[in-house]
Amino acid sequence: MKQLEAVTAQPPMSAGGTLQNVELRHLRYFVAIAEAGSFTDAAERMFIAQPTLSQQLRRLEDIIGTQLLHRRREGVRLTTAGAVLLETSRTILSLVDHGVNHTRHAAGLGRQRLRVIMPPHLPDALAAETASRLMSAAVAADVDVTWLEAPLDGEFSPIRQRKADAGLGWLTGAAEELPAPLDVMSLGEFEPRLWIPSRHPAAGRGTAR
Repeated sequence: MKQLEAVTAQPPMSAGGTLQNVELRHLRYFVAIAEAGSFTDAAERMFIAQPTLSQQLRRLEDIIGTQLLHRRREGVRLTTAGAVLLETSRTILSLVDHGVNHTRHAAGLGRQRLRVIMPPHLPDALAAETASRLMSAAVAADVDVTWLEAPLDGEFSPIRQRKADAGLGWLTGAAEELPAPLDVMSLGEFEPRLWIPSRHPAAGRGTAR
């Protein structure tokens, strides 16, 4: 009598355990390249040699089993698989950084840090009042605040991309229309004044007609 045996398919690349060889540095290098748009700029940001960065990216592609970037003379462009990995990598790295920061705080080695975007062209009075209130709340909660001066679009992209934790900006639609997982805290309703470019002839006058 023959013995029946159950046979199951192994997940791709699991037999050799190659997927387990993906390291955080591979993801950090990949994100740096994708965001910088070139290997040269990414290598400067990461303070490593460009050949080393290229080698690590090829290693990551070998581990995953597919091309992540199109290398072109004018820069790099993500493949479909690369776009998926970029979003996942940002999430993973943000969770790891937050976890390490929280662990250090629990061990008494440092305070938690909140990265807040302050757009460059906000009215001075609004920016100062909001920053003052936030700093007071941060001190009470034993949290350090890092200010990032950067543009903030209507989709709050830097926050969705895990480059910042919060930001101060104008909400032009309903809060429910914002993409997940964004959360909104309303600071009040403001009627914007007339804003004109600084190079406009009327910019130097107190009033515009």
